[in-house]
Amino acid sequence: MFAAGNNAKVALGSTTVIGMGNWKMSGITVDLLESTAFGDTAKAFMTGLTDWGTVTFGGLYDVSNQGGQSTLISAMLNNSKIANLRLYVNSVSYWVPNITHATQGSDAGLYVTSVSIGADKSGLATIEFSGKYTGPVVFQ
Repeated sequence: MFAAGNNAKVALGSTTVIGMGNWKMSGITVDLLESTAFGDTAKAFMTGLTDWGTVTFGGLYDVSNQGGQSTLISAMLNNSKIANLRLYVNSVSYWVPNITHATQGSDAGLYVTSVSIGADKSGLATIEFSGKYTGPVVFQ
């Protein structure tokens, strides 16, 4: 079933990050490891570790959004990992760092790597966040 974008949102746990209008996960990759041995007639491969890539999200800048935009800016300035970023695709399903993963749960989260804020005389002020996942991510 397809998901309508107007039902998406960005949240920190159960707190919606006000003003967001887009999000994107990109660069999700799996290491490809060559497992060819002497005597093989063709290259053989197996998969290795997953890199959950990066995330960008943005929308309208709200200077009063305590617990949302301000929390993300603070996390970047203080090199703090965000463990509860939820990227909703509809009202109930979302992507989130898998902090319960058996071996890497304590490492799961997102580091905010950049914040861009802008304004134009003919529009509303905007904000965009970029981040890098560490550890596993899961769809719930």
